Amino acid sequence: MNEKGMVLVVTLMLMSVLVVLGTTAIMTVSTDIKIAGNYRQNQVALYNAEAGVEQVITSLRTGPTFSFPTVNATQAIVNGGSCPTSQCAPITLSVPTGFSFSNTVNIYGYDVANKKYVFRITGNGGNNAAKTIEIYIDRQSSVPDNVDGAVAMYGGGPQVALPPGANPHENYIIDGQDYPVPADANCNGSACDTAADTTKPALPGLYTVMAPSITGTLSYLNGNPDQTIGVSHEPEWNAFVDKVLADTNLYQSTMGTRAAPAVTVIGNGETLSGTYNGAGIIIVDDGGELQLTGNGCFEGIIILRGSGTVRGTGTNNVYGSIITIGHESKLISATGAVKMFYSSAAIANLGNINALTTTQKKAWRDVK
Repeated sequence: MNEKGMVLVVTLMLMSVLVVLGTTAIMTVSTDIKIAGNYRQNQVALYNAEAGVEQVITSLRTGPTFSFPTVNATQAIVNGGSCPTSQCAPITLSVPTGFSFSNTVNIYGYDVANKKYVFRITGNGGNNAAKTIEIYIDRQSSVPDNVDGAVAMYGGGPQVALPPGANPHENYIIDGQDYPVPADANCNGSACDTAADTTKPALPGLYTVMAPSITGTLSYLNGNPDQTIGVSHEPEWNAFVDKVLADTNLYQSTMGTRAAPAVTVIGNGETLSGTYNGAGIIIVDDGGELQLTGNGCFEGIIILRGSGTVRGTGTNNVYGSIITIGHESKLISATGAVKMFYSSAAIANLGNINALTTTQKKAWRDVK
């Protein structure tokens, strides 16, 4: 009887152990399944965040003109998610079906001077999983960096005609001082005039690669210095023009605007004429002509290649730079109604020509 009792006790103990082991195994498997499920959803959230990054990059490359921040943001502002004016700009995304990520992303200034920016985006998964990553990007424009003066003549035989007679009140026609663009992008006549910002570095009024022939009153020419001779950057500008002309997706036949600057091409035998307030880059190729009529202004760069010309009637201001290339002899007539002023603001706005800009991811990190 005692032995039979012991067998029962041992059997019960073994059954208890097996039950405990089985329960533990079930709990362990269940926990492992939950851990695996949570890991999988965290990965889904990460993949969604990465998909959102690609959506941001695509939007910046192909979407409408985006006004990037002009001031660097502190890390505390980025961490806090606030979006102060000038340091940050929001962008709205279209979230494709089947994906889940932030539909509004703040683009912050990181190193604005070198066109570097940062943003954060959050992807979502099941079980309330979320993953936020921080992306560093930079934007590089294919526009050559060399803007050497209010007027830069890289070809041979440079000639400049200035108005004759006395210059009243330092009424400059070609000026390398840095001028802000007008407050009103659609200004008219004298309302388009601005005063040079003497706190910013000035460029030469006239930059040439050989001694120019200048007629008229020299006091209409101004800059730092008024005129200088330097090295030629003609190859870079020639290559840029060739690149643009080789791809019709890069340019159009009408002028851009300050909000949406564009590349405009005037080909051989073509004339672009009218009263314009435009912005971007105008390429007047060999045999083309740009006629600035009425009262307005253009902000950006005008490139005259070969015999391409620009002339104006009424009152017209060009803020940015006029560049001439591919000529053995070239005359810039400043005796008419076109004032030519260097403007770093007009040049900087060229970075918003999406067709000429490449946006690249440089680094990323997991923040939470």
